[in-house]
Amino acid sequence: MQVNQRLYLLILLQSSGLQHPSLHLLFNALVINKLTYSLPAYASQLTADDKNRINAVSRKAMRRGLTLTAFDIDTLIVKSDCKLFRQVTKPGHCLHHLLPPKTPTYSSYQLRKRQHPYLLSTVHYSQFKNSYINRFLFKYV
Repeated sequence: MQVNQRLYLLILLQSSGLQHPSLHLLFNALVINKLTYSLPAYASQLTADDKNRINAVSRKAMRRGLTLTAFDIDTLIVKSDCKLFRQVTKPGHCLHHLLPPKTPTYSSYQLRKRQHPYLLSTVHYSQFKNSYINRFLFKYV
């Protein structure tokens, strides 16, 4: 609802003569930031229909000349997940205590190197695996 209102505002600004680079900047500030604000928290709950509707907003804005580039919700999810995971792994972050303990370094096996040093927990339910901390751990193994 708010995204459509913001698109309408951009259309009004475009009809009053605002140039394309400025419209693109405003589109990123008003629409993309609205969609990515809490994306790591709710990304696992998005269905394929939800993702299609969000991608339709991108196509609609591109078609009307409000933005220079279209976005894909899946790439926005990956970018926001990576950004938050990098921040959470810092010891001073408020979510750092939710991470599992690190794996011991004295392993005798010569395995491929992981992207993170944390132990993977046992998963019994898909909702548990889709929570954002576990989604980070399993996605970036």
